[in-house]
Amino acid sequence: MKVLISGGRTGGHLIPGIALYLEAKKRKFDCLYAMSSFDPKYPIVSLINESDRVIVDVKNISRKLSWKTPIYIFKIIRSFFKIFKVIKHYNPDIVIITGGYISNPVALSAVLLKKPLYILEQNSVAGITNRFYAKFARKVFTSFPKTEKIPEKKAIFSGNPSIFKKSINKEEAKKFFDVTDYPFVIGITSGSQGARIINRKIIELLSFFLNEKIALIWSAGSVEYEILFSRNQLKYFQEKFPNIRVSPFIEKMDYFFSAIDMVISRAGATSISEIINYGVPYILIPIKNSPDNHQLKNAYFIMSKGGGFVWEEDKLENSVLKESITLLKEHNDLHRRKLKKLKDTIPEKPEEFIFDYITSSH
Repeated sequence: MKVLISGGRTGGHLIPGIALYLEAKKRKFDCLYAMSSFDPKYPIVSLINESDRVIVDVKNISRKLSWKTPIYIFKIIRSFFKIFKVIKHYNPDIVIITGGYISNPVALSAVLLKKPLYILEQNSVAGITNRFYAKFARKVFTSFPKTEKIPEKKAIFSGNPSIFKKSINKEEAKKFFDVTDYPFVIGITSGSQGARIINRKIIELLSFFLNEKIALIWSAGSVEYEILFSRNQLKYFQEKFPNIRVSPFIEKMDYFFSAIDMVISRAGATSISEIINYGVPYILIPIKNSPDNHQLKNAYFIMSKGGGFVWEEDKLENSVLKESITLLKEHNDLHRRKLKKLKDTIPEKPEEFIFDYITSSH
């Protein structure tokens, strides 16, 4: 079978796409992966063979008109023709999109060339692109039991594929991050670009964490990390607070989730999938005004099952964070049991589930 997969621009689109790519290769399928020119900067892209990568300079068009608008339009048209040519020549048996700017020209080309199209929708509310192409797709695989704006007859609950599934021995994972001297470890993830509000709140609470003997494994995001570093703050933090381990991006998320006792995170679908998979109690801070408010809905779904807290940005106070952290620290096992119950309701290996379904249908 020949497969073309596309998805990128954020880890939330890349990780499930790469998981599907690796599953396709494991089954000895011929597989190409279409990504934007931005994506190779992520270390996880090294899991895709260079010969299997189709890299396209694609951008999203801003809703605000400017002198750059014609350039964006030109790049969109050019990317479509490049992808169309690749798909026509490659002649895949199936096309799978996982999201990001690259998925639009890929899906459109697949529809025009009458190639079987499958969609992976990670969020609890489908995005505009997936809503539109759902009417042309064979099926839409969803990460949540109920996904808004996808017709029920098209939706199949599969869970969210991930390349990070395996649990690592806790002591080994803590040793990897050099936090073995700390009895309680909190992970901080603020997205691939970084979330300023989360990073600023963590900075305000650094003395609290140090006094409580809590270690932080902190992924600040590529943009935010550079801001901290350029202001010479990073060196200051690391000298004054020896309990923090900060980096722009964490490659070994399996070690990360195995080392920590709780996580403070955005509420993207991939983050939630990893929280459920590793059973890590959480504080979720959804992006304010995310499209269709999908992060807030993602967060409230998991909170309804237990395991942690959700705080909207407008209600995020230091006292609230301290109290939530204390409660998760004191009742850690209880919250882990609730997450284990939720995990048992989700297909164990979504990438296998998806390809089993597709191959049985062709």
